[in-house]
Amino acid sequence: MKIIVVGSIEAGVSAAGKILAASPDASNSIKVFERGSYYSCGNFGLPHYLTESLQSLTEAIREKEELLRSEGIEAFTEHEVLRINTAGHTLEVRDNRGGRNFTEEYDALVLATGSLGILPRVRGADKLGIHFLKNVSDLVFLKEFTRTPYVRDICILGSGYASLEIAKAFNKLGRNVRIIDEYSHMLPDFDADVSSLIEEIMTEKGIGFSGGRTVTAFEGRTFIEKLVTSRESFDCDLCIVSRGGKPNTALAGEAGIELSASGAILIDGELKTSVEGVYAVGDCAERRDGLLGTVSLHIGELETGKTGLTEGQARKAGLRVKSVTAKAYDRPGICPGSVEITIKLVFEERTGRILGAQAWGRKNAAARINSIAVAIAAGMCVKQLSEVDLVYSSSASSIWDPIQVVCNAAKKQVAGKM
Repeated sequence: MKIIVVGSIEAGVSAAGKILAASPDASNSIKVFERGSYYSCGNFGLPHYLTESLQSLTEAIREKEELLRSEGIEAFTEHEVLRINTAGHTLEVRDNRGGRNFTEEYDALVLATGSLGILPRVRGADKLGIHFLKNVSDLVFLKEFTRTPYVRDICILGSGYASLEIAKAFNKLGRNVRIIDEYSHMLPDFDADVSSLIEEIMTEKGIGFSGGRTVTAFEGRTFIEKLVTSRESFDCDLCIVSRGGKPNTALAGEAGIELSASGAILIDGELKTSVEGVYAVGDCAERRDGLLGTVSLHIGELETGKTGLTEGQARKAGLRVKSVTAKAYDRPGICPGSVEITIKLVFEERTGRILGAQAWGRKNAAARINSIAVAIAAGMCVKQLSEVDLVYSSSASSIWDPIQVVCNAAKKQVAGKM
């Protein structure tokens, strides 16, 4: 089986590997076509290299390319896919470096084209100093741009996961950082009671947050000097636009692949699109069932994560739900290094079916979120998860895991009683 991946985000190659594992064909092969000059190291990994040397970034990319080669995966940078012929299972590809077009056949196609940044449509949006951080080329430019000591005040538009990672990096570099968003709290994918805790930690680290504001203008001569919002203005030498974006799905749309109302490629739980043999993953895709992803984020000393629906999202979807928040230690309290983990569990009021969870603590919160994600995928209720025989060790884990503690608390709230 011959698999082509369009775009070099990590999820694309991972999806290709999953498809390949299910193929009995011994002559399997994977090719990756990347339009940019660099193989991607992942959008969430990019901010980390703002504080590192270009050499370390180059080495990371080289190691990734060598790993692909060792696994028999061919990666081609500066190769742009111009057209998809789903009927003939072929692609028209432009080799921008060599200046030639060619046709490539495929048995399975994985679209990992990401999203396109959108600048605010306001006065002054054409000034220098307003940028995105979506690929390695953007990163290299920003590292050079911020070398000057005159770039002190940095505003970040958007308060999602990528925005917080960017803010942490510039804060580490000693710059004045402010996150600005139209949402009233950070991380709108979390419930407000959880995100307020994250805001407190970011504020303690010296990162400002101004929510409930929309950008109305950028002011300055040639370069941006001030960012004007619906409430006030902020000094700004550099503005990073890190909110939302438009799914990069022009290729898919032209090929007749079904898109959602937001313009994303509609996929099922196995990443399949509406066209046989075509898959999609990442920011360009959207699940038909509307399920949200599982994510984790480190902010200061806090590790946090979520999976499935928040309480607010579940109610907005018309579901009758309840939630319970409980705290417990990840190991016996007398053991050195024990950490308190808090879990907020969201479940159906009548059946107790688990719909989502958010967790936080100094460490080991993400591991609990992973377990709950499996429970959601299996359709488990709080009673079933509470009865799972989780590992117990006198030195490594408590007799009652934080998952079991929150599930036992949730069982008392289920309408049908368990």
